[in-house]
Amino acid sequence: MIPRECKRLAEVDFPIAAVSKQAAREKSIRHGHPSTLHLWWARRPLASCRAMLLALLLPDPCDELCPNEFILAARRILAPIPGRVGESSEELRAALLRFIGNFADWDYATHPEETPLVVDPFAGGGSIPLEALRLGCDAFASDLNPVACLILKTMLQDIPRLGPGLADELRRAGAEIKETAEKELAQFYPADPDGARPIAYLWARTVRCEAPGCGAEIPLTRSFWLCKKTERLRAVRYLVVQCRTAPPHLAFEVFTPKSDNDVPRGTVVRARATCSCCGATLAPDRVRAQLAMQRGGGDIKFDQAGKRVGGATMMAVVVLRAGVVGREYRLPTERDYTAVYEASKALEKIVTAGNGEALPPIPNEPLPPIGTLGFRVQRYGMTEWGDLFTARQKVALSTLARLINKSGENSNPLKALLALMLNHTTERCSSLCRWSPEPYMETILGVFGSQVRCPSRTSRASAFGGCTRCHLAGRKCSNLVYRPSVLRCCALFRPVRFLFCLAKTCASGSPTVARSI
Repeated sequence: MIPRECKRLAEVDFPIAAVSKQAAREKSIRHGHPSTLHLWWARRPLASCRAMLLALLLPDPCDELCPNEFILAARRILAPIPGRVGESSEELRAALLRFIGNFADWDYATHPEETPLVVDPFAGGGSIPLEALRLGCDAFASDLNPVACLILKTMLQDIPRLGPGLADELRRAGAEIKETAEKELAQFYPADPDGARPIAYLWARTVRCEAPGCGAEIPLTRSFWLCKKTERLRAVRYLVVQCRTAPPHLAFEVFTPKSDNDVPRGTVVRARATCSCCGATLAPDRVRAQLAMQRGGGDIKFDQAGKRVGGATMMAVVVLRAGVVGREYRLPTERDYTAVYEASKALEKIVTAGNGEALPPIPNEPLPPIGTLGFRVQRYGMTEWGDLFTARQKVALSTLARLINKSGENSNPLKALLALMLNHTTERCSSLCRWSPEPYMETILGVFGSQVRCPSRTSRASAFGGCTRCHLAGRKCSNLVYRPSVLRCCALFRPVRFLFCLAKTCASGSPTVARSI
């Protein structure tokens, strides 16, 4: 028994450099890593949690109260491990610290015989209790956020208890939901007549130039680049079209630039919008005012005939063709806008059908105050959760949420996992996402890669594209990405409403207790 007065290794020294190296390496580990279960804003690196827990459990061999039995056992155990143990207590301490640094490696965690209790009352994403379990400890974890508690319950109890069978069941249920959703949402994400499959739509919010005699529509974009890969450079350029009876407008074209100088400059710099037709600059307060009148400007305005008359404009469509390697880009067609119009009509029916429900199908709760956890979109007229997403997103999300809710009882671990996987997908599927043309990316960037603010050009994935990844089938597959909203947000800010009943069964501040795995 180690005396309570005996100092622990963490109180005298810690291998920060070695642990930091392993913590940074974790960012590139995706297959089988617990962090892929669900996004959590303040998730602690597992390597640092594991190393610190071990340093808090082991006594300092240089302390006079350190049991001699521990010193002898430590020398015996560390002897076969590369590195000199030495005869002195200082050399044994250095060997233990070296062992802790190596132990931070994700592949090296083991399970000692002792099972001390580790308590984490604010566990969040569960890094500390998870690593405590992997060390062989008992863990007691809790959190006030019900989504955090759902993550804890799923990761610390359900998955270890049910094992690989749960993953197989998740793949089966996810495939069934995918097949059903694909049929229901196909009309809102149609394939091209030539068989090409759209996987992402690149949009731009728009404002009107207020210069006298102009009135042109300004697409708000920081870059006209689509792809910067050397063998496949693509960008958008425009031609100013003058009209006698209407304001001038831009005609877009996808082309192959030879250098950066061939690509037009973006229209937005530090919230100032520059008109591509007349060169006038719109001040930031006027940009915000116009977008506020559009409630963020992420959706399209249609007339009674289904023709676009304002709001967001589609700049390009990313497609995949059978037998062709890599993504291709084309200009939007009338079919693309018609699909969005049909989705807006379908949304009206969903809203009407849900008017009598206790929780409306579309989120209408107010957003947090400006500046809360990085939220700045309120200045652009997005004051409710539903304003963050477009009509097509809301239709897709409500469809998938409905199918998941039919998959079983709220207490069913499979249903909880399906909800978490769907919520995980939405991190890259909102109107706040951006498109990265960089050669190592060429994909959609997630919402929480930066503070939540109103972007200029946005990227929206197809329901069945391969631009982002969906986890409904229990793995990162590229077949089901429906570009839904984070209706009710994701784990960062408030519980997702379709997770509410699930979270309530295991959380609302209640603790999660897990025995050693």
